[in-house]
Amino acid sequence: MRLGLFCTYENPRQDYAAAYAEQTALVERVEALGFEEAWIAEHHFNPQAASPSCLAILAYLAGRTTRIRLGSAAVLLPLHHPVGVAEDAATVDILSGGRLELGVARGGPFPLHEAHFGVAREESRGRMLEALDLVAALLDGGPVTRDGAFFKVNDLELVPRPVQAPVPIHIASATAETVALAARRGYGIMAAPPFPLAGIAESVRQYRAAAPEAGRCLTLLRFLHLADSRAQAQEEARAFLAPFVERMKATTEKVRPDWAPWFDLDRMIADSLIGTEADVVEQVAALERGLAPRALVLKPLAPAFDKRMADLEAFALRIRPQLPVA
Repeated sequence: MRLGLFCTYENPRQDYAAAYAEQTALVERVEALGFEEAWIAEHHFNPQAASPSCLAILAYLAGRTTRIRLGSAAVLLPLHHPVGVAEDAATVDILSGGRLELGVARGGPFPLHEAHFGVAREESRGRMLEALDLVAALLDGGPVTRDGAFFKVNDLELVPRPVQAPVPIHIASATAETVALAARRGYGIMAAPPFPLAGIAESVRQYRAAAPEAGRCLTLLRFLHLADSRAQAQEEARAFLAPFVERMKATTEKVRPDWAPWFDLDRMIADSLIGTEADVVEQVAALERGLAPRALVLKPLAPAFDKRMADLEAFALRIRPQLPVA
């Protein structure tokens, strides 16, 4: 199981330059600690998570790192033209020496996305699937022609071409049809930190049913918070997560009521890596037994930079050596 860092460019001091400098420092540090992957979120219009241009950030990180693989978690395809996504992805892959992991998604229940990017909610799934097909075809090489409902290209060949053939693609989705599509095409699947473990287990089951010969398919993103006692860790995590949970509840209840049950604070705490170092060793071992993820990607919960760094170092130096080798 590979180890990764999830970067949302948290901005507790409302200082964007400092937020970017701190996140870069975390990526550089986890590479030195032996982490294999770093994943960058795409978030819009959120001053607390200020990473709207994840592929641009990855291009910068390509020049600040040498070994760690760099992933988008995830490019929100309905908000972008797929030709531009393919061009940017190929550019990042070249600049990183072939280290890109391209994660894509439909996106969550955010009315501001629809309002400011001009994408109707009822079109977003169709746009995502059509864009994914075009991005993948362009990255694979050769002239591409498509006459879709949303995007049309004629005899188009991607310039520049990526280093990797193919570029690894991962889809963040809990929809059975999309999970099956990922399995058929050999793409990975991703699960964001709020996704319930029970639902993720069902997605993995569906994937394996559609592609029985496939290996590890899941990139699992989880919240991380360590303390001297389990009670202290859970109390602190509740304080960090409560505003996010309430904000997401208010949004999902209006526009995606099927997502609302996900945002239960107790359930989210239980499904995260929260507790003492010994607790987290047991929690990760359980994830390995139950889900066998390809990669475990950590999102430190603490807003303080020093605490985020300390938790990542503790995981790399003391927790990871205790985990069973898979």
